Amino acid sequence: MTACAVVGAGFAGLAAADALATAGIDITVFEARDRVGGRVHSRTLDNGATVELGAEFILPPHELLRATAARLGLSLYEKGTLYGDREPRPPVPRTALLAGIARLADARDGTIATALDALGLEQRVRDALLARIEISTAYPADDQPASVLAVSGAAFGDFPSHGIAGGNQRLAEALARNLRVELETPVHGVAWTDDGTRVHDVDFDACVIAVPATVVGEIAFDPPLPERKRRALASVRYGDAAKLFLPLAEAAAPSATLSVPNRFWAYTQWAPDRSPLPVLAAFAGTRAGVERLEPNAVRELRPELAFAAAEPVLSTWHDDPWTRAAYSARSVESPLDDAGVAKPVGRLAFAGEHTAGDWHALMEGGLRSGLRAAEDVLRCLRA
Repeated sequence: MTACAVVGAGFAGLAAADALATAGIDITVFEARDRVGGRVHSRTLDNGATVELGAEFILPPHELLRATAARLGLSLYEKGTLYGDREPRPPVPRTALLAGIARLADARDGTIATALDALGLEQRVRDALLARIEISTAYPADDQPASVLAVSGAAFGDFPSHGIAGGNQRLAEALARNLRVELETPVHGVAWTDDGTRVHDVDFDACVIAVPATVVGEIAFDPPLPERKRRALASVRYGDAAKLFLPLAEAAAPSATLSVPNRFWAYTQWAPDRSPLPVLAAFAGTRAGVERLEPNAVRELRPELAFAAAEPVLSTWHDDPWTRAAYSARSVESPLDDAGVAKPVGRLAFAGEHTAGDWHALMEGGLRSGLRAAEDVLRCLRA
């Protein structure tokens, strides 16, 4: 029977493994962590609130994620939080803010920072828009092309946001349910030829590499990957992000507030049963935002809320040994080589949100990249 190894049990690796198993391929997934999901990690706090330590919001364009959840029997629920409509603090008149957002379609050339400058916006409007984009992309605006303003992860608007009831990690767990997944089994070496691959002293007909570009260098490939592939992977830039969760003594209705100077936003939301979730979540983007994300700063941003005496919960990714970063970003200085990072090498296919083109940095991108990598494997096996 044809066999394939998958390195990494995040959304990308599991989507690839699921598609290949459906095609009749014998699959073994190797995962360094003691859980599946990668940068999608759900946790239930002591007060019963389930929060997302990693990727959280399912937005309207994320059709594959929605379809996958439905296929696996998972329910989506509306969070109530308006991901694309955050109240800036210090305050900005709403009419002026909406007028500035309406002009973003004209900001096409240069970096995000220079494109916003060219619009001639009122300073407080420009600052609020710049902070919003840097937080969402987790990356400095002066090294992002203006084209980023058109992607869904940076979208503005009052569209609804959703999550998976019980936590987004349930999707990874459902994908893994019928797969052979070897947890706590990091892969440090992969041998490959035009005829097959070898992982953990086991021969496979092909292999999918589904780990972030930040850690793929920890895998010793024998022979080494071609120079063009190494250059493409080295070109990937990642943002800095962190989350902080503060339990509430009194649950609050959904809300979204943006700290312009501190580069984080804080939000409340519904639980799946549409009751207010008793926690305030705060998300910081860029290194400066991560450094400023601390409980007192969050409480000062939202003084109208009643906070519980429970300890806050902090989630970071830059110090995670299997990620070392948040998610990929578009860089002017080091443009993301979309074709190069996704292109297979022999019987090695590559997946991960950083290989998902316009869908990079998203859960949707992870799933899409996994399906594309599965197609790459099937194509090479038929050759």
